[in-house]
Amino acid sequence: MNYSQKINNFRLFIISIIITLLILPCFPSLVNGKDEKKLTKIMGENSLCTAEQMYTYLIKNNKPNTKNSITKKYALSFVKTTIKEAKKEGVRPDIAFSVMMHETGCLNYGGDVTKEQNNFAGLGTTGGGVKGAKFKTMTIGIRAVIQHLKCYASKEPLKGKCVDPRWNDSLRGKAMYVEYLGYADNPYKKGWAYPGKGYGKKILTHLNKINKIGKKGNTDEDSSKDNDEKIILKREKKDQVVNTTLSVGFNVLLIYLMLLILHKINKSEKKYNKYKRK
Repeated sequence: MNYSQKINNFRLFIISIIITLLILPCFPSLVNGKDEKKLTKIMGENSLCTAEQMYTYLIKNNKPNTKNSITKKYALSFVKTTIKEAKKEGVRPDIAFSVMMHETGCLNYGGDVTKEQNNFAGLGTTGGGVKGAKFKTMTIGIRAVIQHLKCYASKEPLKGKCVDPRWNDSLRGKAMYVEYLGYADNPYKKGWAYPGKGYGKKILTHLNKINKIGKKGNTDEDSSKDNDEKIILKREKKDQVVNTTLSVGFNVLLIYLMLLILHKINKSEKKYNKYKRK
């Protein structure tokens, strides 16, 4: 291998490092070092919340004496159907339930979607009066939500016929964790909600509230815990910003050094070629 070949190989090596440093920020999970072990999986048989807790949460938060008020019988059927459909597809029932509680405001609605649509997650809605999908029954509506969650959270095939109008193979496995459901928080830049910053945390807020039902403790303690959680979240957010800034700054510095080396190589090669011609 002659001198020119060595120079070219080294130049390619430097260029590959520069390209790597440029594309690294496109993968937040690598830059921020997010520990996926601490994230909340959407798939799984185990549920933190019981059927009774979910039922109580729905009854407690659905406003009475309104056009969207539900009966106890409907609430019980809703919970039982959610658990049944979720278990069939391997989705955590409590996660599916929490998503639907968030999306519908505990079946109070108030947005573009109406109660009659049986659309419990705003599937197909884009705002501006677009009502989105409509399902014949409550069961099919719940099934569609669970299938859509599975679309994002797994690469396994569906157990039943697809009723999710928003199913897309390009979304498969792109949000295995609740925290990744928001587009802005998703390392693949895919997401259930757009822009969806902090969407996953909102779902987990519902989940935590449901999980507290019927457990020992008083309101003051719960309030104190909520405040502590908010403080921790603020600290985490601040740390994440600092880490990202340092990471980007370090990358910029490395790119500058690599370009400087590349410049030196080119300069050295020119001198060598000039000397060789003599």
